Amino acid sequence: MRLHRLSLTAFGPFPGAEVVDLDEVARDGLFLLWGPTGSGKTTLLDAVVYALYGTVPGARGEEKRLRSDHAEPATRTEVTCELTLGGERLLVTRRPEQLRPKKRGTGTTAEPARLLVQRLGPEGWEAVSTRIDEGAEYLRTRLGLDVHQFCQVVLLPQGDFARFLRAEPDHRAELLRTLFDVERFARVEDWLAGERRAAEEALRGERLRLSTLLARVAQTADADVPEELAPELVGADPGGPVDAWVTRLRRRAAADLTEAGAAATTAAAAATASGEALAVARLLADRHARRDRAREELARLDAAEPSLVPVRTRLDAGRRAEALRETLESAGRAALEAERTAAELTAARRAWKATGEEREPALDLARRLRDDAAEARALLPEAERATDLARRVTRSAAEEARLADRCAAADQALAALPEAIAAAQALVDTATAAAGALPARTGEAGAARAALAAGRDAEGLAVRLARARAGAGAAREAWLTAREELVDLRTRRLDGMAAELAGGLLDGVDCPVCGALEHPRPAVPAGPPVSADDEDRARERADAAEIAAGTAATAAEDMDRELAVLRARAGGRPLVDLEAAAVAADLALAEVAATAAGLPGSRSRLAALTEERDDLGARLVADREELGSCSARRAAGAAELAALTARVDAVRGEDRDLERRARRLTTAAERCEAALDAEAAERRARVGADTARRAAGERAVAAGFADVAEAAGALLERTELATLEERVTAHERARDAVQHALADPELAQLAPAPDLAAAEAHCADTTAAREETVAARDRARRRSADLDALAGDVVAAEVRLHERRNAAAQVAGLADLVNGRGANTLRMRLQSFVLAARLEQVAEVASRRLLEMSGSRYTFRHSDAQGRHGARGGLGLEVFDEYTGTLRPTKTLSGGESFMASLALALGLADVVTAESGGVQIDTLFVDEGFGTLDAGALDAVMDVLDDLRRGGRTVGVISHVEELRTRIPTKLEVLAGRSGSRLAG
Repeated sequence: MRLHRLSLTAFGPFPGAEVVDLDEVARDGLFLLWGPTGSGKTTLLDAVVYALYGTVPGARGEEKRLRSDHAEPATRTEVTCELTLGGERLLVTRRPEQLRPKKRGTGTTAEPARLLVQRLGPEGWEAVSTRIDEGAEYLRTRLGLDVHQFCQVVLLPQGDFARFLRAEPDHRAELLRTLFDVERFARVEDWLAGERRAAEEALRGERLRLSTLLARVAQTADADVPEELAPELVGADPGGPVDAWVTRLRRRAAADLTEAGAAATTAAAAATASGEALAVARLLADRHARRDRAREELARLDAAEPSLVPVRTRLDAGRRAEALRETLESAGRAALEAERTAAELTAARRAWKATGEEREPALDLARRLRDDAAEARALLPEAERATDLARRVTRSAAEEARLADRCAAADQALAALPEAIAAAQALVDTATAAAGALPARTGEAGAARAALAAGRDAEGLAVRLARARAGAGAAREAWLTAREELVDLRTRRLDGMAAELAGGLLDGVDCPVCGALEHPRPAVPAGPPVSADDEDRARERADAAEIAAGTAATAAEDMDRELAVLRARAGGRPLVDLEAAAVAADLALAEVAATAAGLPGSRSRLAALTEERDDLGARLVADREELGSCSARRAAGAAELAALTARVDAVRGEDRDLERRARRLTTAAERCEAALDAEAAERRARVGADTARRAAGERAVAAGFADVAEAAGALLERTELATLEERVTAHERARDAVQHALADPELAQLAPAPDLAAAEAHCADTTAAREETVAARDRARRRSADLDALAGDVVAAEVRLHERRNAAAQVAGLADLVNGRGANTLRMRLQSFVLAARLEQVAEVASRRLLEMSGSRYTFRHSDAQGRHGARGGLGLEVFDEYTGTLRPTKTLSGGESFMASLALALGLADVVTAESGGVQIDTLFVDEGFGTLDAGALDAVMDVLDDLRRGGRTVGVISHVEELRTRIPTKLEVLAGRSGSRLAG
């Protein structure tokens, strides 16, 4: 992969469009990306990662804020990267989801994210994909690296590798897992852990099943489980004590079954004999009871015979009267009808008298009354029209008065409107003038507030600048002091070098300087000894003080520039004048704004008054026209009402209204006709009653009765007659049935009555004994059968438990092995073992570059020893010092040595990751910071390594703010920072 060109717009601290021609910048293979801290150097690398992966590395990607805060609203955030990947020249353009101003109206609208991947062909750029998911997959398959691997392999963040260099094995594994795919080995560990849990669960289940089976055996056999067969001990020896115990219980159950069968047979024979004797006794007792009941029933029937004599007499009279029922009922109905018509005649005559008529009822009188009622009903519509006409006349009068009042009120309102309209017009003119002056006042107030804010910021910044300059001076003094201490310690160490060498001399051992075997006068230190560690610590303090002094000086310079800008914005005026000007501008703006705010209301008021004047004039004309029409309608209606009223009064007479007169006359005619009808009906009913009474008397005498009254008294209801007949017949049938039963041979001669209670008690005792022995035999049979079935289940459960125990032991041992426990003496997990192999490859590759950078002094060594306090091993990393021939922890390296080691690790790790990812060629690398810790010699060695990378065909970009690198690397890309954002120099 080689980068050619990068362009970014409104991205990070860059508000505008910036273009980096990497082919031009990296024509020598090595270039410097330089700029102050926070200027946005790393943002250029973030843009590359975002173009290829749609995210930015590290904690910056967690905020998901890609758009520049300094960019214009209409400017789109966009990153374009041109690169060669897999032999193809690609152009990748990516935009994040962002808000843009609406094309119509005000406000903003969300613009979705976009990805465009193009490929250079014979005809120029041609689209490969415009979909985000499809384009991302296209890039991923050709890169062969995920975003974490890309950031570690291409960007080489030295801070991460410095932590990786000194980290504990567990922390070192976190970075290695992001670079090397060990997920399948993690799945193996998880799978084995799951299998162990499943095996243990299955073992517990089998042990529980066997314990349950033994409990069922004990419950079935009514015995206790022996102590040696406790749940935690069962299954240890298949076929042992469990089989013996179950066999003993089965033998005892078989013996109990034989004994219970014999007892059940004996009890069944005794129960059968007692049952037969009980049946014979019950049959004889039943015959005795039947004979006694028949004798008692015959005596009862004989005693009831005298009470039936009057029943039979009444039944005979009722049967003779039943033949006269129709004649008697007809005579009764005729008499009732005569009484009813007589009552109706009396009521009709009373109702006729109530009408107030003195004349007797007659047909011609009824006809005259109905004619008068018809005349009154014919005039009812005219009466209703007169009533409606009176209401209309009343409404017309009220409407006439209302219209007259409205016309007067409208005349008064129209007279007052011209003055109100003139006042509203004056308010509109004043507010219009204020609205025209509002933009100018707003601009003046904004400028005054901005100048005041700049003046206040300038005062605060001046105080902070003074403190920053004092701090920068103190930091420089501390740096000079640290350098003097370093020079002094180095001089004292050189002066005492002979004594330091003499301290390691031993008799009989060659002197490392002259080779002599005798040491007659070893040098002694002239003062306190100075060791290499003392010199290293002094160098570290000096380096730290130099960095602090540079940082403080840069901060003071930035404050100085910012102070000049703020004072220019304030116009050089005192803060008191700025505050007074801002207050005056705000007051003027508030006054004009308040006046202008009333413009819409004033305009609405003027329009409302004008509209009201027009509406009042139109309504006044219409009301006057309607007033004239209403007066004419009222006069015509009054004349017609007078004529109708006179006509109705002539017909109404003395009645209150026509409807009451029509009802009164109609009622009188109806009552007259009713009285005539009642007289005719009463005469007919009286004649019919006399005829029916004579016929009924003649038939009653013929039937044997003295008169009609006696015949009517003997007449019974049909249900009562049927009841009497049923009573006599039932008595006769019951007497015949009893006499027939007593004549039966079975009841004629009977043996003495048996003792039924004693027979039943004996039968119950024998039956209970039989049921008890049968139940005991069934229980014994079920117990024996259940024990036989459970015995096979117990044997099978023991075998399964033994198999489960062996399988669980094997799975647990294997799971402990891959998880760094049990037989794993190094306590190394499977993932750590794989990562340890990768780390060993990285250490071997990185050692070649570390040897070159350290002057053939240091190489990496991988260690699989356990960590402190027995921590898991496998990911240890040490350095071998060729000067002393000893292994040293990486934490003992100095700052410059740590940087060289970190850079070597980064380059080695990049080579191993690239090889594992399918051999993807990485032609562009970036090294981010860390050069400030190197002295001149170490820096030369590191630059030689970078030159080797460049000579190998790679392009290396160095990101740093160290001033010395500007003279060592001629090709530079400088980032400038300001209050309005960052930009690229040139």
